[in-house]
Amino acid sequence: MKAFMTRLDKHCSAPPEVVYDTLADLRSHLEWGGAEQRRDFRLLSLDAPEGPATAGTSFTSTGAIPMSVRKWSDRSTVTIAERPDTFAFVTHATARRTRRSMEATYRHRYEITAAPRGSQVSYTLTQLEASHPFLRVALPVVRAMTWRVGIPFFAGRGFRRLLATAERRANLEGASVARSSVDGHESLQRAE
Repeated sequence: MKAFMTRLDKHCSAPPEVVYDTLADLRSHLEWGGAEQRRDFRLLSLDAPEGPATAGTSFTSTGAIPMSVRKWSDRSTVTIAERPDTFAFVTHATARRTRRSMEATYRHRYEITAAPRGSQVSYTLTQLEASHPFLRVALPVVRAMTWRVGIPFFAGRGFRRLLATAERRANLEGASVARSSVDGHESLQRAE
């Protein structure tokens, strides 16, 4: 099967380090790619080690499939972890069916560059291989439309939620509180 790809680009008000750290915090994926996603296209579970992911870190997850009662069961491995520029992982996904399970391999790549007032973030999703696809993606015309319209639509919300999560984290870091002492009395001041 031919490789298919979609790319999303967006500005984010968080600095590159915060966007990268949000991606490297694999457990945060369950928030922005799960709880904050559409019910029919989201992560349902994720098992990952604590701390920032590095190249070679493996994790597993399950996810909902749009217009289906089936679920993805995924095994992923971080392939690139270069703070603050690039974070990538490869996912081996299986959707179990009665006769033949659909299996696919996807590459997720995030490129982050400094930009005025934040960063520019690009997300590229590439299907490297697939076997026994669902009928709706096995037909050439439907598959092309899925990758041109459906995948960007569904993945776009998760991408926007990732950037919103990074922006919230950046705002929390920027709103750190400094303590000062005046005449033996402590007061709190917002750090600028």
